[in-house]
Amino acid sequence: MDVVIENKVKVKKSRRTLLRKEGKSNGDLDHVGDSKFQPCISNLHSYWDALLFSMETQSTVGYGTIYPNAECGGTVPVVYLQIIFGVMLETILLGFIFVKIARPKHRRHTIMFSRNACICLEDQQLTLQLRVGDIRNSHLIDCHVYGALVNRYVNQEKHVYPLFQHELEFEAQGMRDKLYLIWPMVLSHKITAASPLYTLTPDDLQRDTFELIIILEGTIESTGEMVQARTSFTSRDILWGQRLVQLEEYDEKSDKWFINFVRFHEVEMSETPLCSAKELSENPRRSPGYDDDQDFIINQLAHNSTKGRDTTQFSQIDLMFSKIQEEVV
Repeated sequence: MDVVIENKVKVKKSRRTLLRKEGKSNGDLDHVGDSKFQPCISNLHSYWDALLFSMETQSTVGYGTIYPNAECGGTVPVVYLQIIFGVMLETILLGFIFVKIARPKHRRHTIMFSRNACICLEDQQLTLQLRVGDIRNSHLIDCHVYGALVNRYVNQEKHVYPLFQHELEFEAQGMRDKLYLIWPMVLSHKITAASPLYTLTPDDLQRDTFELIIILEGTIESTGEMVQARTSFTSRDILWGQRLVQLEEYDEKSDKWFINFVRFHEVEMSETPLCSAKELSENPRRSPGYDDDQDFIINQLAHNSTKGRDTTQFSQIDLMFSKIQEEVV
């Protein structure tokens, strides 16, 4: 009799579960201890028994001591809902963990930008260039890039915008703003009449305070998540008369192309007029290729011998400068 009373107390404490509520509607509470009666859940006597049975059903363990009765109409739907809930919960948790492991904010750290941007001649037109590369084996897909020039702007009504944004269009060789980063690419911005850099001169790089913001967006091929990588260049980070060195190296023995990432940030001298794109369009004789090439190169080397270069570049510039001076003399 004491055992029956104790079982009734345990049954009353477990009425919060769906399984116990189903058992109550079947009359299980009225037949506690009756060996001839078939309850909805056999050997279920407490709340913890119901919880254990729920976990066994959801994880498909099934120890066998507690089992449902198919004759009870509501047991099958409850067990079915428990299984569906378990599958959905495991799927959500698995997806959550996978997304957290492959977070896009970690992926953007594998995108490299060159330390400096350069202004040089490209097809007889002043061009702003920079380099971008992806060091991961799995590449981004559907990449596109764009830029913004942030500087001071005064409108016709003399209203001053200290941080005005101008759009800059970049292209990667013949791919326009679309690029596939199988290897590092050089991004180019043609300085035309529509460019905010149209009147920029070499002296402006040392005098003006503006910032160039580059934004690259792409999709991670394994997860489909979008990732965005950003960098910026101040006016002093832009080198006039320099060009990014070539990274592609061909090996005749293996008949393959290799990328030398060691030289990713390196630049080299490039004959570039010391005038703005506007002045160059008005006076094409200021571009290299005319009789005053030696004077042009001397002025170019003198202008580029500024701080911000490493000691190797200093020695090379000084040596070239002295040789050209000797030829002129």
